[in-house]
Amino acid sequence: MIEMSSVPWLRKLAHDDDGVSATVVAITLSLLVIMAAFAVDIGYAYSVRRQLQSAADAAALAGCRELIAGASDARVLSVAEEYAQRNARPPADGLAMRMEPPDTEVGADYVQVTVEKQAPAFFSRIMGREDIPVAATARAEVAYLTGLRGVVPWSVPVIHASRIAVRVAGGPEVALTDMGGGVWRGAVPVPTTPSTSGYQVDVIAYNDQTAYPDGTSEYPNGVPEPVEGAARVLVLPADSPILDVSLDRYVATSGSGSVRLTVRTVGSGKGYEPSVRFDGKSNWKFTETSPGVWQTILTVPSIDKIKTVFLVDDLKVDKTTLNSVAALLVRRPTYPIADVILDDYISPGSAVQVTVRLNDYQYGVQYPLKVVGGGAEVGNFCAIDLATIKHPPNWRNPQDPSEYPIKSSTTNYYLYLAEPFPYVIHIGDTIWTETGNLSGPKTEDALKARFAGDTLTFAQWEALGRPPTRRVVYVPVMEKMQYVTGQTPLRVVSFAAFFIEPGSDLSGEAIIGRFIEYASPSDAISDTPPDGLYIETVRLVTPQ
Repeated sequence: MIEMSSVPWLRKLAHDDDGVSATVVAITLSLLVIMAAFAVDIGYAYSVRRQLQSAADAAALAGCRELIAGASDARVLSVAEEYAQRNARPPADGLAMRMEPPDTEVGADYVQVTVEKQAPAFFSRIMGREDIPVAATARAEVAYLTGLRGVVPWSVPVIHASRIAVRVAGGPEVALTDMGGGVWRGAVPVPTTPSTSGYQVDVIAYNDQTAYPDGTSEYPNGVPEPVEGAARVLVLPADSPILDVSLDRYVATSGSGSVRLTVRTVGSGKGYEPSVRFDGKSNWKFTETSPGVWQTILTVPSIDKIKTVFLVDDLKVDKTTLNSVAALLVRRPTYPIADVILDDYISPGSAVQVTVRLNDYQYGVQYPLKVVGGGAEVGNFCAIDLATIKHPPNWRNPQDPSEYPIKSSTTNYYLYLAEPFPYVIHIGDTIWTETGNLSGPKTEDALKARFAGDTLTFAQWEALGRPPTRRVVYVPVMEKMQYVTGQTPLRVVSFAAFFIEPGSDLSGEAIIGRFIEYASPSDAISDTPPDGLYIETVRLVTPQ
């Protein structure tokens, strides 16, 4: 064995570590520099990603709002890209949006956006890396408002039907079958005894308000909405010179032109020319369009109430008179029952097939609406008293306290036409209708104050990309909680956005406008859309 003491250079190396220390220090410093370089570059990349995420969030939200407005996929992506660029603040400026799914895509109720940028490398360049790829993804989905601030003191009446029944000539109610899409149908017995008067057909629609918020109930089948005399069915005597009586439509919107009445008789010529009384008038001139077929044009009356039945009465042919031979149901545009149809108005047997169609509001369609007081039986926008809002389980008036510290006053009605209501109304809240005639100059002045010179038409608003406008108002959609007249409790079932057109005769009660698909911010939201009209919102969710 060699002793280190016998070899001078080995002994020197063992006791002299200056070279090793220098090497270790050099290696350590190099590693620290590399780690610092990576730390700086990673920190910068993180800063880029944070700004990319902000841009992606803005892009997804903007695109989703376009989706709600009914824009095409191309338009949605174009607006999303515009907002991504607009929100690309340094160091995310110069970003690009990926355009292929699944990174970026438009779904039925969502918009997902991915943006990216090559972040420049600084110290990492010593390792041969010029830049770092950075990306961020955001997903915005459609949600539905369950609470809303800023409503006007109007409400839209609806029936979310749980049951629809029909009775003929005061007989028992016969439940119709729900065919889907707001259509109910069924066979209903009719008398077989001939009569010189038409048998009355009543329709009763029951809503789904079977229990009050406090758990009690007066209407286990739902609150009824009866339309007495909605139609007539004839069982003609064998010797009747009248063979048939028909209208070209049996339900009409208030003031909507005319209906054609056709009477078919056993003979022709002057001796068989009919006469009839309708809307208090008997001067309807018939024309014989073919042998034994007579026609006249009846003017559809204009009404203030939400619905009225007008009888075709005192039909005389030769020496025979028939009474109440047909009924025309005249309705306001938002009345919940849209149509009542019998397959046979001249009954050949013991039953007739009855079809009832419920009203289905259409977005973008112009509605001439009226706002008058007097409970839930008049107008289309039923006036409501915002001082009577009660949140479940409260609902009775005046025993239960109101939700907000507001005293009932007609002054409030005009105030909250001019200014948005400052409190939140929720689905399930109870609100009472306002009494009295609330139309006229005060209503006109209040709405003019609200519009503040905003004269945009609906077409102009659409063409400009739906900018913020005072002409859009929020309206609760409501069902009856009790079948009463006068001041009526209504329950909020959803919300609607309504664009009021310039040219509305505000002092004359006519509010012309359109229900619109609209998005509004709110913290009270649901994933499930309410039945019928609703207001949407957008929210960010975890990307998929």
